Amino acid sequence: MVPMSKKHLAILLIEDDPTFAAALQALLRRKSIFSFDLAHASTFSDADAILGQRQFDVILLDLTLPDISGMETLHAVRKRGNSSPVIILTGRDEEDLGVQAMKAGAQDYLIKGEIDGRLLSRAITHAIERARLIYEREDFLATLTHDLKNPLIGANRVIELLAERKIGDLNDEQVNLLTHIKNSNWTLLTLIGNLLEVYRFEKDLDTLYFEHTNLMQIVNNCMKEIAPIAYDRNINVLKEISVESDAIVLADAESLSRVLRNLLDNALKYTPTGGQVKVSLSSSLETVQLKVSDTGPGIPEEDRKHLFERFWRGRASRRHTPGTGLGLYLCQQIVSMHKGKISCTCPSDNGTSFLVELPRENITLAV
Repeated sequence: MVPMSKKHLAILLIEDDPTFAAALQALLRRKSIFSFDLAHASTFSDADAILGQRQFDVILLDLTLPDISGMETLHAVRKRGNSSPVIILTGRDEEDLGVQAMKAGAQDYLIKGEIDGRLLSRAITHAIERARLIYEREDFLATLTHDLKNPLIGANRVIELLAERKIGDLNDEQVNLLTHIKNSNWTLLTLIGNLLEVYRFEKDLDTLYFEHTNLMQIVNNCMKEIAPIAYDRNINVLKEISVESDAIVLADAESLSRVLRNLLDNALKYTPTGGQVKVSLSSSLETVQLKVSDTGPGIPEEDRKHLFERFWRGRASRRHTPGTGLGLYLCQQIVSMHKGKISCTCPSDNGTSFLVELPRENITLAV
């Protein structure tokens, strides 16, 4: 990540209008507070080839290109751009798209026709500095969460031995208390795991390992993990399987397990005592469907459109349950990397269902 003490910058301009691209370069050369080399690509294909050869301190990006458009453009460039900060170039009638792009990870957006040299120069320096600060913060957070994880795992192993009376006799009340502590630690481990996984997905996408994976086995393992928590909260967890031998997808098994654990964790959080959580697995010719349903209060319609946003938490979540707002965001990132879809429905605002659809065909990891 470039420090802003660096005075010579490498800039990539991805813009299909040659007249505007030339004007932008002229503005920068007259008014910039730094020297720079600027590479220009008029299509994403050209940009992809350039990004494969070198790194850039900042990327100026038009979201509407001949071979790709909209938010897909930003996602593709961010995956290929080695964490380079991105500034969106948008038209006056597309300002909402610029705001949406910032929520998705762009550092800033500028409106074409309102750009002057000083504004562009300032935007570049600010974007680089913000990106550097975010990188340092997240790197620290990843280190911290990793260091917190191992002591919690060790503590839970000791608690399990105590609760199972393997290192001494305990009465039922003491065992019950230890079970509560173990469940609380399990929740903390889930939060820590989400933080680490988000960092891994955003910084090192190539760590995914795709292999033929049996979703039935993932379902069984995850249900076994959450069984003590469900028992402690008096929640009935059911399994509804209409497919078994053909529940095979090409996937990163660890990541898909993270998706199901997060969905089950959410379901248990919001299902009242005596309620029910159901895991369903089914298939069609083209997809395998994994669904987690609960009998909780449901999610208000105005909240559902934000469910998969990074760090977003609903009002009820903020008041009543611990969390980071990363669980569902991470689920969407993982499912997207598997070329699948995740969606949420709340029939008559009574209960919540999350549906994950994964394709059967071979998957090539986007780079």
